[in-house]
Amino acid sequence: MRGITTMHYRQAFVRHFQGLDIEMAPFIPTVSADRINPKLLRDILPENNSGLPLIPQLIGNKANDFVLMCHALKDLGYDEVNWNMGCPHKPIRKKQRGAGLLPHPDLVDGLLEKVCGQSPCRISVKVRLGVADKAELQKLIPVLNRYPLSEVIVHPRTAEQMYDGSVDLDAFAEAYELLEGPVCYNGDIDRRSFYSHVHERFPEITRFMLGRGLLANPFLCEEIKNLTQSGVTGNQVERITAFHEDLLSHYEQILHGDHPVLGKMKEFWTYQSKPLSNGRQLFKKLKKTQTLHSYKAIVREFLSGAQWTPAPCPDPASLYNCL
Repeated sequence: MRGITTMHYRQAFVRHFQGLDIEMAPFIPTVSADRINPKLLRDILPENNSGLPLIPQLIGNKANDFVLMCHALKDLGYDEVNWNMGCPHKPIRKKQRGAGLLPHPDLVDGLLEKVCGQSPCRISVKVRLGVADKAELQKLIPVLNRYPLSEVIVHPRTAEQMYDGSVDLDAFAEAYELLEGPVCYNGDIDRRSFYSHVHERFPEITRFMLGRGLLANPFLCEEIKNLTQSGVTGNQVERITAFHEDLLSHYEQILHGDHPVLGKMKEFWTYQSKPLSNGRQLFKKLKKTQTLHSYKAIVREFLSGAQWTPAPCPDPASLYNCL
């Protein structure tokens, strides 16, 4: 998640929670340059990784730039790169990046032909159903099937939906049947019940990408893998508190001044406040604070009285609408 799951977030997350197998870093934009600015790669330098395998993600629409970046990533030791063709944000789409590539199968074909032929890394792609038309992915799939992609990650929403409404599992099923290579499911997995629902419907799928759901519920992988029965225990609010203090301490060390640290920590609570019993009030109050001293006092106050209350989703038939 761009702006949130920085290397500092990923490092702290792995120190406090279990169950993740692989991480994907926030996307790096490809650039037209003879030499890549080292700042673009700082977040995925191997010495900054959490210890889990990491897949860098790129966003761009020029094959030469993409291949150049793949060579730089290969020099850092990476064997696989993900191409983000699913980012739904309009400024990205208008530049024919991210989901803006989905309505243009001929363009994608030309890009993949050169990238797959020249990249020293394996290539996977992340897609949505289309920009506004769900048929766009189906028209793109014959192109994707022509190339040795290591994986196609499908988020079954259109870009116009952003993250609103519900995922379309029927449309995902249609895409899954047409795709010939490995497929990964992504979208709305924010509780074990929805993961189980998707897994039962698509038992052959063994790879699942978690995003916003994991940011809100860092225990999600542990719950899915039943790690609580294997010795992973502890009060959830206490573990969230320890995670927060760890991350805050890191940002205080590397960022200068209250404002940049507050910016990062307010993003943290955008998701992390949701399962707390008093999370709505906490986030509302934090948005107004201007000093770290005030911020810390507010967080201490609210966490001392918080309970971990992830929203229930009792009816399997309503799982599509359970966010």
